[in-house]
Amino acid sequence: MYQLTNGMKQTFQHNLKKYHELFDGGRCSRWKLKELVFKSIQSDSTAGHHATWQEGGHDDQADIRVRVNGVVYPLHIKSGEIKQIKAGDEKKPHLVLSGHRLGRFEGNFEDMTEYLNTDRANFLSISYRKVDDDSGRHHIYQIVYVEGRYLHQLTPSQWEQVSKSVGNKLILKV
Repeated sequence: MYQLTNGMKQTFQHNLKKYHELFDGGRCSRWKLKELVFKSIQSDSTAGHHATWQEGGHDDQADIRVRVNGVVYPLHIKSGEIKQIKAGDEKKPHLVLSGHRLGRFEGNFEDMTEYLNTDRANFLSISYRKVDDDSGRHHIYQIVYVEGRYLHQLTPSQWEQVSKSVGNKLILKV
């Protein structure tokens, strides 16, 4: 599983801080997150990681490919959020990812599951939370790494559609 080095994380945090000095309203969008992650990987010249990124949408390909010692790690960069979702008698934190790559399947859970079961990329999700308190506005980002292999054992019955008022997202019931 590919993970950012400490130097890359520091660069990423620094660039997010600069972003919010310019744009204070809300989260850094998925497209901008991809570029910031790419620039962060490039910034650590001592790590020997070589990244390639093609600007624009990639419906069926990794957003970023990182080569380390001849091994290529395909990454999907996703925005997301940590939500407290009821599981049994209690609420538990769940990572909710946007389903942009899954929209083309028009709600067909079998096709979505097949796609995810064959996709070889890992997910790097950057969840976001905005906090307004007595000391001002804070933008909190958390990097969550999801190995693609965890999505290779899915069945169509594990999906649940969230109402359209929440952006017509799909969540994986765990």
